[in-house]
Amino acid sequence: MKATALLAVASIVVTLAVAFSFAPVIGVDQAVAVGLHRFAVGHSGVVAAMQVWTDVFEPWTFRGLLVVVAAWLVWRRQAALAGWVVVTVLVAAAADSGLKALVGRERPHWTDPVSHAIGQSFPSGHSLTSAMGCAVLLVLTWPRARHIFTLIAVLVPAVTGFTRMALGVHFLSDVVGGWLLGVTVVAVVTSAARWRSGRNCPSPPAARRSNRRRTE
Repeated sequence: MKATALLAVASIVVTLAVAFSFAPVIGVDQAVAVGLHRFAVGHSGVVAAMQVWTDVFEPWTFRGLLVVVAAWLVWRRQAALAGWVVVTVLVAAAADSGLKALVGRERPHWTDPVSHAIGQSFPSGHSLTSAMGCAVLLVLTWPRARHIFTLIAVLVPAVTGFTRMALGVHFLSDVVGGWLLGVTVVAVVTSAARWRSGRNCPSPPAARRSNRRRTE
């Protein structure tokens, strides 16, 4: 619960900093955006590679994958766990679209853009959804091959967020806010489910195995 509260506070702080145009944050955003854009303009090959990455790891990729995972869990007669996955996906999507409308931040503007995106800027939907999706998959697979899955769960959102900044369609705080919000959604939905069911909620496989060992 403490970790969930800390994540929620961090997400709120970043959101408020962007919403109220906190000068130090805006200054860092502009400096990072300008530096990355200058690099991108002179490296078309790198831009092409980043565009492929950002297209592959877009929000609907993770949403579709998690829906398939939820269906598989239902087939495995783990309906509660499947419900946890679906609710997490829906809450993340709602947080993304809701905050975009609420904050209303415009995307970076360039006279020589290397990529284009529609909609508002905060939070980065790619960053939020990739962080949420990887966190959910990490929970479901833990502790099997935990080292490789942890590495993937860190690298995929990190690279995805970087590509959004380097392509000039998001600011640094959009990406950081997206990462924080994505993980916060997973933590909050999990905590709420445990509270609602008296801590007998969709437990990740690792937790169930740990519980069995304690009772043996």
